[in-house]
Amino acid sequence: MATKTIDVTLAAITNTGTEGIAPKGVINIRTVRAVDDEQEFQSENLYQRSSGQPMHPSGVTGLAPGKSLTYNVTKRLTVSHFGEESPGHLNQMMIFDPDLTEDVVDLGSVDTVHYFGCFKRKVRFDEIEGFQTIDCLHNVATSGHNCRFTAVYAINLVSSSG
Repeated sequence: MATKTIDVTLAAITNTGTEGIAPKGVINIRTVRAVDDEQEFQSENLYQRSSGQPMHPSGVTGLAPGKSLTYNVTKRLTVSHFGEESPGHLNQMMIFDPDLTEDVVDLGSVDTVHYFGCFKRKVRFDEIEGFQTIDCLHNVATSGHNCRFTAVYAINLVSSSG
């Protein structure tokens, strides 16, 4: 069995749209079965915000267009690879698994709309090497609103065995 221990960091969020953003929800990282991402082995939150809470430890509640926030939230995961799968020896991968919404004001009412774009972004065992960054674009699909941001993640291989 081969294993890789990795540190995964939410480095920054940059508003790449034309409107202010304040995403609510979570960004999780998970180790899951390589052939079935519903079979979870490990899960950690990199971002979590409920209604009424700031989106950053500094107290910032929203992010203007073109602005960024640095997070540097790091979680450690272990990803395993057994070669041929057999009962009790399941190959794994890592996924970014966001579940985020944005409150959008339209014609005097507030609608909660889901972000899309980087849902269950997979990083396979063989793709985890050294240090790498991954940019994930998140969008809200509504007419007349351009809410979007890029989350920058860093994956650092801490150790490898097998």
